[in-house]
Amino acid sequence: MCDLRRPAAGGMMDLAYVCEWEKWSKSTHCPSVPLACAWSCRNLIAFTMDLRSDDQDLTRMIHILDTEHPWDLHSIPSEHHEAITCLEWDQSGSRLLSADADGQIKCWSMADHLANSWESSVGSLVEGDPIVALSWLHNGVKLALRDQQSF
Repeated sequence: MCDLRRPAAGGMMDLAYVCEWEKWSKSTHCPSVPLACAWSCRNLIAFTMDLRSDDQDLTRMIHILDTEHPWDLHSIPSEHHEAITCLEWDQSGSRLLSADADGQIKCWSMADHLANSWESSVGSLVEGDPIVALSWLHNGVKLALRDQQSF
């Protein structure tokens, strides 16, 4: 079950959406710890969940849910090797940053402007440092990420 709440006037939370989908066995799907979640201006919700294979390997997944079509859950194998610590949408809601506890950052973009097709075209690594927060600069200037070893 997915119970999503939005802030309302007076600091209370209004229930914005509830959906239920098939139950997954605990042996294959487990919540990410910590859980990362982000809501875009396009009403797309990104959240993390880990997928455990039969041989106990974990795949860190990012799921994209369109609240207008909640039955179309799109899952992305993130290629993060450590727990995903944060997700952050850009101002247009068409790009998503993901970062993990090992310092890996990935930028996901909609392929052909479709909410069910995502690709990671760029990323960066801040080796050994966990990323605890991300933010977009919304001034239209391109941002290049570099670590000190690149200089």
